[in-house]
Amino acid sequence: MIVKLEEALEEMGLPYYRQGSYGGNEESYFTFWNIRTPEKQFYDNAPHCAEWKWAVYFYTRKPQELYTKVDELSIILREKGFIVDGRGIDVPSDEPDYIGRYITATYIEHYGVSNPQLSLE
Repeated sequence: MIVKLEEALEEMGLPYYRQGSYGGNEESYFTFWNIRTPEKQFYDNAPHCAEWKWAVYFYTRKPQELYTKVDELSIILREKGFIVDGRGIDVPSDEPDYIGRYITATYIEHYGVSNPQLSLE
């Protein structure tokens, strides 16, 4: 499911990184982290779906972009089948000249009823 998330981030046209791996000096960028991935909807002791939940952070030196970029990403994620929980939450930044905001995005991966199998996407 990381592929679907990365596709949405690529559409934004800004750099993105796994949380904790940022090493650049961009004006604005995204980071993301997989919060959890429980399997659900069990039948005959087999799961039939996984719930991929991601925290997606946006950091910028441009205060005017803080809310608009997060809203744009939310629209793209919803178009790709993600469930976006609200409009985001402000987050602190380790860098004094950046401000940040994050959203959570969930994607339900259905394995199929007759033959549940994991996807490596």
